[in-house]
Amino acid sequence: KLSKDDILYLYLNQIYFGAGAYGVAAAARAFFDIDVGDLTIAQAALLAGLPQAPSRYDPQRHPQQALARQHYVLERMRAVSFINADQYTAARAERLTFTPHRPGTYLAAPWYVEHVRRLLEERYGGTAPYQLGLRVYTAVDLGMQRAAEEALRAGLTELDRRQGFRGPIRHLDPRKGDAFLAHLAAGGAAQAGRPVRAIVTEVRPSGLVVHTPWDRGTLPADALAWGKTRVAPGGFRAGDVISVTQTGRGDGTVRFALDQEPQVEGSLVAFDPYTGEVKAMVGGYDFNRSQFNRAVQARRQPGSGFKPLIYAAAIEHGYTPASIVLDAPIELPNGNQPPWMPRNYEGKYFGPTPLRQALARSLNSVTVRLVDAMGIDYVRKSLGRFGLEATLPRNLSLALGSAELTPLELVRAYGVFATLGKRFDPIFITRVTDSEANPLEFGHTRPHFEPVMSPATAYVVTNMMESVVKHGTGRKAAELGRPVAGKTGTTNDTHDAWFIGFTPDLLAGVWVGFDSERSLGAHETGGHAAAPIWTEFMKQALGDRPVVDFPVPDGVTFAQIDPASGLRAVPGGEAELEVFVSGTEPTRYASLPEATGLEPAAAPAEAPPADTD
Repeated sequence: KLSKDDILYLYLNQIYFGAGAYGVAAAARAFFDIDVGDLTIAQAALLAGLPQAPSRYDPQRHPQQALARQHYVLERMRAVSFINADQYTAARAERLTFTPHRPGTYLAAPWYVEHVRRLLEERYGGTAPYQLGLRVYTAVDLGMQRAAEEALRAGLTELDRRQGFRGPIRHLDPRKGDAFLAHLAAGGAAQAGRPVRAIVTEVRPSGLVVHTPWDRGTLPADALAWGKTRVAPGGFRAGDVISVTQTGRGDGTVRFALDQEPQVEGSLVAFDPYTGEVKAMVGGYDFNRSQFNRAVQARRQPGSGFKPLIYAAAIEHGYTPASIVLDAPIELPNGNQPPWMPRNYEGKYFGPTPLRQALARSLNSVTVRLVDAMGIDYVRKSLGRFGLEATLPRNLSLALGSAELTPLELVRAYGVFATLGKRFDPIFITRVTDSEANPLEFGHTRPHFEPVMSPATAYVVTNMMESVVKHGTGRKAAELGRPVAGKTGTTNDTHDAWFIGFTPDLLAGVWVGFDSERSLGAHETGGHAAAPIWTEFMKQALGDRPVVDFPVPDGVTFAQIDPASGLRAVPGGEAELEVFVSGTEPTRYASLPEATGLEPAAAPAEAPPADTD
């Protein structure tokens, strides 16, 4: 049984203070670079106010709120006679200086490290990790982590630009501007290349005069644009608080451009498919803004990003990439409700369509027909191999990704294709030792791969997903200049945009959306909002690694087929090379029109454009 002192000891040594600091000793070092025993009353009061809301009261980001919270703590200390009036007055007057946060794994990979902390608490119990003095070694690749954060921030900012300028952050009484800037300055120097807050002090026809905590400068009229939104200087007034980025300095003048912090969020998670190790994970736009890790905590519908899992079931059911399925409007019973009529993204239909083209164009009606033909029970059983934790609906909406998954869950499912049929457990922790460097465990960190699908099936679906990138909705990823398999996903009203894809040596997925499930805006599909982020990350993460092709396993057969009918091509006829699980390739030959006088099976005269989800 724990005493009150024991409980207080444990609390003070595990509570989160922000800046990657767990426990009061770590917080004293992180914020003031001193031992906890050397804290002044003013410093201790500030730290005591942080655990309630570490981000909101972060003194380097929100000095005004942090100071108000510190004053409240000091008042309570005086009220209960923990300090006297003189100590209270001296502490209120003490000017605090904060230590700039030092680079480290937590600051370089905050979402990753926070998730590791949660895993340790689950494994050892809520307080044990803090009592044992554990040394924890993780699988994170800091270079990839940096690339992931930069790609996600840039992609979300670009999306925000497309949506236009939302207006000033707030409006202040101009007389309070100096005090506001002083509080901002107390939070530390601005980071190079990052936006800062500024106050408009003068509006001119030629632009704005603005003050940041460190500079006075101009924001010319031609720099008053955010995406397609161009704002006239008259759209602002003195006292407006806006976000700006420095663009130049010279002749005693600092020049700024209008900036804006995105409200949209996103996540990115990347695996090494050979080991199952999670090499990078980003859970949002800014960890300081929100510690909610959307990569592992947010459950969202994947939309068409779920289709490769459905197509894997179809391949094992006997379908092939050359199988022809009708793409046409379909009406399905819906109980006492009006019939359900799933439609393609742009409302276009292409008639009899090979499955390869149906996946590349992300045709909803074809996927629904597949699930209807195979049966819900068969499909749900097939999906069980992917290790999904989501509850799978027992209706045809399953075909279009109505199950709610975390990004980590969906990317891990794609790992079955990337590993030619093996399911793996995500590895975040590679080694754990005690304070004396004695190993505590290794078993759960070793790569564990369980065969759940034939290599041939996994390869055929991978090959089909290559067509998504080469000719379909994932064309942006083709810019990588190496073999890529992947799939876009977009949910109703563009609430969610996804791209999950892989090369032979790296697997990654991107989700983009609002926490409130608002629409991302017209045309903000997986191919437009998520695939560019994925592509930029992969360019940086793969660097100059050798370009290699996806390995072809045993049990796969290539054959020339007639694209219109899906049958074997005849000499002299139109032909395309197609891949099959051995034994499912067509044995019948297509007819030549000249020989029979008959037209082959109907097909579009030329490939129509892909749907854009």
